[in-house]
Amino acid sequence: MVKIPFFLALSTYFSFGLLFVFGQVRDFFRKIFDFFHSSNLQGYAPICSGQEDFIVRRLYHRVQDCFGRPISSAPDVWFDIVHRYSNDNNKTMRRTSKVTRCLNLGSYNYLGFAAADEFCTPRVIETLNRFSPSTCSPRVDGVFGMGYATNTATLPVLIGKGGLIISDSLNHNSIINGARGSGATIRVFQHNSKLNVIVVFSLRNK
Repeated sequence: MVKIPFFLALSTYFSFGLLFVFGQVRDFFRKIFDFFHSSNLQGYAPICSGQEDFIVRRLYHRVQDCFGRPISSAPDVWFDIVHRYSNDNNKTMRRTSKVTRCLNLGSYNYLGFAAADEFCTPRVIETLNRFSPSTCSPRVDGVFGMGYATNTATLPVLIGKGGLIISDSLNHNSIINGARGSGATIRVFQHNSKLNVIVVFSLRNK
């Protein structure tokens, strides 16, 4: 286990604490001096309260140029990151024509299909041209943009309140959040333990 140096931990907590305090002060004065503008929702209910999006408004916006950076190439081993700038303290980001070639160390492209794979891509295209995409396709299907959304969005549809989910203790976070969002009862068993599965199932109603 990596031990964080005391000074580094202290300075990190101090920095976030300082941003939190100043953010709370700014929100306090915003409610007083900008009440009409902030409460004028033109008949719409507020999407979230002030505290719910506090982190986004007062902390994330200050450093959002470090996150969600767009690319202008296929998400291959190497890809091109687009440079951005802001004129309103990072509330909105504008793209430039400058790009930087970077090594991809955090991709969802597990199988390599998102990039121009020299082996798979030509054969997939050849197969589609030869057999068409509908030869073996189901009549009804669903398309999800990412694996995380597949689990979090599908589980609440398949099961709801009154149902029972017996979940592996090492399940991915997407399955955990999908199970929680379903409203079903969740029972967790130890990973790779058939005996514990039997025990959990036998105690499911207790």
